[in-house]
Amino acid sequence: MVRMLHGVLLVSIGAVVLSPLQGECHVCIGLAADSAMPCPVFCNAGAFVSLTYLRLFACIDEIARAGSIRKAAQTLYITPSALDRRLQELEQQIGAPLFERHARGMRVTAAGEIFLHHIRAHRADAERVRTEIEQLKGLQRGTVTLAASQALTFSVLPDALNAFQRDNPGIRVVVRIDSHMAILRALREFAVDVAALYSMPPADDLSVLHVLDQGLCAVMAADHPLAGEPSLRMRQCLQYPLALPDASLGLRSLIDGVIARGSTAPRVMLESNSLEMLRTYVRGNDAISFQIPAGASLERTYDGVVARRIEERGLARRQLTVAQLRGRHLPLAAARFVEVLKARLPA
Repeated sequence: MVRMLHGVLLVSIGAVVLSPLQGECHVCIGLAADSAMPCPVFCNAGAFVSLTYLRLFACIDEIARAGSIRKAAQTLYITPSALDRRLQELEQQIGAPLFERHARGMRVTAAGEIFLHHIRAHRADAERVRTEIEQLKGLQRGTVTLAASQALTFSVLPDALNAFQRDNPGIRVVVRIDSHMAILRALREFAVDVAALYSMPPADDLSVLHVLDQGLCAVMAADHPLAGEPSLRMRQCLQYPLALPDASLGLRSLIDGVIARGSTAPRVMLESNSLEMLRTYVRGNDAISFQIPAGASLERTYDGVVARRIEERGLARRQLTVAQLRGRHLPLAAARFVEVLKARLPA
């Protein structure tokens, strides 16, 4: 529930009301506070908390991510007993446990899931506010967090990063290369600002910032017999050994579908869940691997490897999507990086 008090916007989660103001609750909104908690202060008159106490929010978030008081305490450089004491005090003030305690660690409760979603959104908004304040004196520092499919790691993503940081040298970028499920989870947990992934499943809680249809490219050594061709048919590729992504990568089903339409049996010499491994492998022999255009260097030789577009009638096309969590306001630096990335994604 959202309401106004003394001109202050308040957001409630169950019995807990959160205020975006800085400072202790009795200073911010004139209510008496009586709590022994050093951080945050939840007052008996209404359980108000402010952005001053984002540190404890970070502690609770880290417990959830680590699944253990001990591991979280190591990351946060505090003692496990102090962290556990703060958690227990917070749970007492809220009136509900945020975690179930088991011999193997901590498991988030239903109340904890609600609380975690709010504090992650709260922390993300605080970072956005900080970057907008930075904008007043120019975009001089900050952090962009991105999760991406590994198909983008060879060309387009490094190129976009270089272009972005030439214009914004004070901005640090953190990139996570991960699986579909891990990327989507990172978005939903506010662990990253944006994601770029291949063949994203439909999701009502995500907003699409950019979408690009992708076909298929053959990847081979620069001196391969087929490297001089402007484009290729799959039957030409099947005359050579293949190095294929395994079934854990969405690209594999697209490749299998094209191969199945022909009459030539493939000679698969290598399968891997690492596109980098496949790319390095074909550089030293006459095998052929495959990529999407956005992850290949169609215009130039890249580290001894070239890519040629597969021109096949009826070739299925899948989408490369840049997305964010629906309703989230991106920090300025992240929004600018998205524009740079979009400009460098090839059709």
